[in-house]
Amino acid sequence: MKFALILFFGVVVCGAEFDKDLVMKFIQKIKKVSDECTAETHASPEDIKALLEHKIPESHEGKCMVFCFHKHFHIQNEDGSLNKAETIASLDPIKEHNREVYDKVVKVLETCADTAATDSDHCIYATNLADCAIREGKSMGLDELLVVE
Repeated sequence: MKFALILFFGVVVCGAEFDKDLVMKFIQKIKKVSDECTAETHASPEDIKALLEHKIPESHEGKCMVFCFHKHFHIQNEDGSLNKAETIASLDPIKEHNREVYDKVVKVLETCADTAATDSDHCIYATNLADCAIREGKSMGLDELLVVE
């Protein structure tokens, strides 16, 4: 099965633009986190398929899969709040390889941090952030980079 990750701001990896070692390390982490989050949330194959298609899953378990990824990548804290400072700090490898992509991703992060609807349900908030990132990323030409397979 393929594994995908929709990150709220898009930890972007594009083989043609980034160091192959960076790409391989990121893909290995994605696979590990995917296994852990699938087990934790009980997300269905339909939920995974939705993520692969750049869509927000309909089920609550699928939405919690997004939150699980956000926790693993320190985008959201355990309490569901946005961890903006650590998220930006985690983008340093991207900044080193492609400053233009980095700047766009930070802009998406800032926009979504300000505009995504908050929710007391951490899973719903996570998907609101992801939905915003998909929309904003596409508008900035990052749509090919928002999902890693």
